[in-house]
Amino acid sequence: MTGAAFTDLVKDKIYNFWVIPGLATGLITSLMQGSDRLTSSLMAVGATFLILLPVYLIRGIAAGDVKLFMSAASFMSMQDAMSCILISFLIAGAISLAVLILKKNKKKTIHFALPVLASVLFVAGGAI
Repeated sequence: MTGAAFTDLVKDKIYNFWVIPGLATGLITSLMQGSDRLTSSLMAVGATFLILLPVYLIRGIAAGDVKLFMSAASFMSMQDAMSCILISFLIAGAISLAVLILKKNKKKTIHFALPVLASVLFVAGGAI
């Protein structure tokens, strides 16, 4: 996730070589923990996709952000994945508000990988 956030900041792009291995690792780890955990992981990934697809379609976030969320969700329960989505949008909203207040260039976009990374750290770290 850190690599994806870095390339998002530097190149404004989240590369698949950060996302695909993470998703595969999450699903393989879930499979090794049993079929119930794999089912839970697949449900979290699928729900993440279904929730974020409309946001992507209205150009609220990019496809790389959706894939990054799905990769993170493969390691989480459904509840944790939904918490990450909510928290990341709250963080992104706060960043957007700060940009609107502090910057003269109002058309600036934010790098959404940073709020995703922060939300995963909050949820996985037990802070939320």
